Amino acid sequence: MTIGTVLLLEDEPIIALDVEKLLQENGADKVVTLSTCAEAIGWLGVNTPNIAIVDPRLSDGVCSFAVKTLAERRVPFILYSGEPDAAIESEPAFSAGQLLYKPCEPDRLIAALSRAAISSLNPPPARGDPLC
Repeated sequence: MTIGTVLLLEDEPIIALDVEKLLQENGADKVVTLSTCAEAIGWLGVNTPNIAIVDPRLSDGVCSFAVKTLAERRVPFILYSGEPDAAIESEPAFSAGQLLYKPCEPDRLIAALSRAAISSLNPPPARGDPLC
């Protein structure tokens, strides 16, 4: 499976390293790891990943802007969270992503990546776009 560029928003260094390694071993051409919402806003200002893995709450706040941007661009994303749904419920755009709770077995994360990779090849039509 080739999954192109993956944006990883994670502020825990050990988790980020583990996920980066897993991504590289499973088809990521490039992994961009950012640990703050501010970094994500800057990066997304000029880049679009193929897939994203997002910890909804980073050291500088909830990643609402990043998730809204990913959803608007139809980038499939995985919410990788160790928290209950409180942060996710604060922003409706979070519902566009798959939810996995930390810690997660590597096989479950790879399965979620596979689903995301498939959906990136066949994005859903935008509102107002004809279905066929």
